[in-house]
Amino acid sequence: MALELTTRWTGDRLIALASALRLPCPVRESFLFDADHAFRTSCTETDITLQRAIKRVFQHAGIPCDAAIVLWKASLGRPRVDPLRTAFGGAAPAGESVRCERDGHSWFFELPVGLRGDATALGTVIAQEAGRALIAQCGATATGDHDHELAAILAGLGALLVAAPSSRHALSQPNLRFAFARTSASLGLGLRRMLDVVPAKLPYLLLWLRVSRRPLPFAKLEPHVVIRCFCARRLRVPTGSVGATTCPACKRKRPFDGRPCRAAVVGG
Repeated sequence: MALELTTRWTGDRLIALASALRLPCPVRESFLFDADHAFRTSCTETDITLQRAIKRVFQHAGIPCDAAIVLWKASLGRPRVDPLRTAFGGAAPAGESVRCERDGHSWFFELPVGLRGDATALGTVIAQEAGRALIAQCGATATGDHDHELAAILAGLGALLVAAPSSRHALSQPNLRFAFARTSASLGLGLRRMLDVVPAKLPYLLLWLRVSRRPLPFAKLEPHVVIRCFCARRLRVPTGSVGATTCPACKRKRPFDGRPCRAAVVGG
């Protein structure tokens, strides 16, 4: 019964946060961030590739990011504990905290050395910081660390969060999975597309049968949307159109689907 109440709270908070953020309605093909082998490798290969990975995540969430700078610290102190962690099924955070500051469109990360080489943990903390930055950018108010994770899911970064163990989250793993499945189902992305980006399939197959398909509130899309080419170049395509475009960098033809997802479109 406790889990049922917890997921109900998570669903209500997801709707409230989506209403506050008013993010642009996602596009079907480009909403879900795929934490594939190439991305995981970029998180651990060199500091330069990690900085590129951070930039990619932030831009995916719609956060301006011209550059990301990473510094490794031996000790950053214990992370602050969100009092709502235990109330809503979360655990006390493991390890040390992450510091993230901005200067214009440049972002500076101080990361504990214990995260070096751990692609899953790095992906999680980058997504959490992207959620935090997104809430600040939209002028919304976070009620706790859990909102940073829900904001990241609403921005399409759910796959980065659900891959990590619960000890690194403000929300419990069942709540994270529920929020991810609820968001994907409401947008009409389809079960197959969601399963493409998650490590464990069975929990989502079970969730898919019971999560609400009620559309979440998003703002109207801009006339053009951004997709990513096979070479990682960002390409602008017309909203609502289906076709192909030629990448100016690699010269390959890139098919695209610029149709918006299902959403309760709100003004503003």
